[in-house]
Amino acid sequence: MMTRIRISKYLADCGLGSRRKCEKLVEEGNVKVDGATIEELSYKVGPGQKVECFDQEVRPQPRMVIALNKPVGYLCTVSDDFNRKKVTDLIKKDVRLYPAGRLDYYSRGLLIMTNDGGLAYKLTHPKFGVPKTYKLKISGPLKDEDIKKLRESIKIDGAGVNITFLKLLKTTPHHSSVTVEIVEGRKRILRRLFRGLGYKVIDLQRVKIGNFKLKNLKEGQHMVLGDNQIKELTGGI
Repeated sequence: MMTRIRISKYLADCGLGSRRKCEKLVEEGNVKVDGATIEELSYKVGPGQKVECFDQEVRPQPRMVIALNKPVGYLCTVSDDFNRKKVTDLIKKDVRLYPAGRLDYYSRGLLIMTNDGGLAYKLTHPKFGVPKTYKLKISGPLKDEDIKKLRESIKIDGAGVNITFLKLLKTTPHHSSVTVEIVEGRKRILRRLFRGLGYKVIDLQRVKIGNFKLKNLKEGQHMVLGDNQIKELTGGI
C-alpha cells in the first residue's frame, strides 16, 4: 500500500518534471486532489486519492531513464508553440519523459531523459556537484593567458563558473579544440564564457555526465539505462 508522500514527489513520479518544476505546478494552483486545489507544498497524497494536473488525472509511472545522443536542431522541451523539433520526438515510449537538464538548440551530445524527478534533481541541482564534460571547437587559437583565466574561474552574472577540468586538445591558427568539465548548468554558460574571452563556439558536444560516457551511441539514437549505469551518472549520490 502506498504511504503518504509529498505532492511534488508524487507529481514527479507521474513524469510531470523535476521536483522543482512540480513544486511550481502546485504553487500556481494547477494541481487538485479529490477535486480540491492544492497549493501547499507540505501536502501529502495518500492511498486512493485522485490527483489531477490541469484537470487531467495523473498516476505514478514505472521508472525509466534514457540516454539520448541529441543532434543539433532539437529543443530540450516537451512542448513548443512554434512546432519546432523536440528531443521527445526522438523517443517513442509509452511513459512520459522529460529532459534532466538542457542542451541548447545548436548543441549536441549526451542528454538524460527520465520520469524520475529525484534523479533529475540530483543531476541538475548544483549542490550535488555532478560534473558534465564537454568537447568544444572554438574560433582561433586558445591563448595561454585565457586558459589561465578559465582555470582560475571567470564570473558570469556575478557568479564564478566552476571549471573542474580543462584540457587543450588541438590548436591551429583558425580554431582550437578543448575539453571542459563543469559542475553547473546555467543557460548557455560555456558559450557565454568563451564569447566573453573573444571566441566563438563552433561546436559544443556533451560527452559525459558523472562517470557515464556517451561512447558509441549514434546521433538521434537512445538507450535505456540500467541501475549500474544510473549509478555512473550520479556517482552513487
